[in-house]
Amino acid sequence: MPACGARTGLTPHDAAPPVDAGTDARTIPDAFVSPDSPDAGPLPCVPTTLALTPATPTVMLVLDRSQSMSTRFEGARTRWQVLTSALADTLPAVDTTMELGALVFPSDGAQSCSIPAPLLGPALDQVDALIAALGRIGPNGATPTADAIDAASAAVFAVRAASSARALVLATDGGPDCNSALDPRTCECTGGAGGRCMQPSRCLDDVRTVDRIAAAAARGLPTYVIGIADDTISTGVLDRMAVAGGRARLGTTYYGARSSAELESALTAIRDQVALCTYLTSSVPDAAGSIRVQVGDTVVAEDATSGWTWVDRNNGELRLSGAACDQASSTSRPGVSATIECAGP
Repeated sequence: MPACGARTGLTPHDAAPPVDAGTDARTIPDAFVSPDSPDAGPLPCVPTTLALTPATPTVMLVLDRSQSMSTRFEGARTRWQVLTSALADTLPAVDTTMELGALVFPSDGAQSCSIPAPLLGPALDQVDALIAALGRIGPNGATPTADAIDAASAAVFAVRAASSARALVLATDGGPDCNSALDPRTCECTGGAGGRCMQPSRCLDDVRTVDRIAAAAARGLPTYVIGIADDTISTGVLDRMAVAGGRARLGTTYYGARSSAELESALTAIRDQVALCTYLTSSVPDAAGSIRVQVGDTVVAEDATSGWTWVDRNNGELRLSGAACDQASSTSRPGVSATIECAGP
């Protein structure tokens, strides 16, 4: 962001995660995934008129590799193989323009409910390393989606800079579980088990997962939800997760993928939407101040449907929608600007 630089809550020696020789890509050590990792502070209010900078998309893929991902999906290929292939087909187009990271869950273990460190931290030019790393991983374990969302969110916030528009992309094939606090005598079981669950970890962990996704969205980190060959028990849960993430398809539903073509289409649609019409300002109005957003010479109203709205006010991140986005994305490219007035001292 040449006009105003980049802000980060990290100290200089923390700013660049080390290189992992096994994948030749950036990884995030444990210190980078703490929920208490420092975040960038709010931008100041500086009276000014400035051209807004298009945001660089930063995306953390949150990929379910639970045992059910070994189910045959198309022909002889498993759901996991089809997901990896779809990522290999869709991601190279944004290798140099989108910062990509990945968290693959759960950890190794037949009944694992634990969450590993992120496979890769968000960075440019690492699609090849990501696909190669995914090719060395196979399905196993349960589906601790709530904890995976927490870990992925912390990783993104830990390396936050003001030049990016951030998002999680969750790809999963079933209902979340692994909540030891649930009662197996009364809960709904995952995996179509029906009846009484044998253990708490097999209970459907829908409420906690939706809450975790909503909490990330409230901090300015939306989640796109892809359901891979989803089963009946998880369909309503996936819809609620998608709505909580703030990026539901058609406003109310997740991205369904019951074939490799549908999965690739979902990934392509999400890839192209992440930073579409998202802009950054280096000044944010104070409590009694004001901001006027223009596309070319046209003043745009603050309206989530056809104007502009804050995505993350503290980070100076705003999004154009509807007609305003169409105008800014048109072939004429009129440019987006903002005039900020401050009322404080």
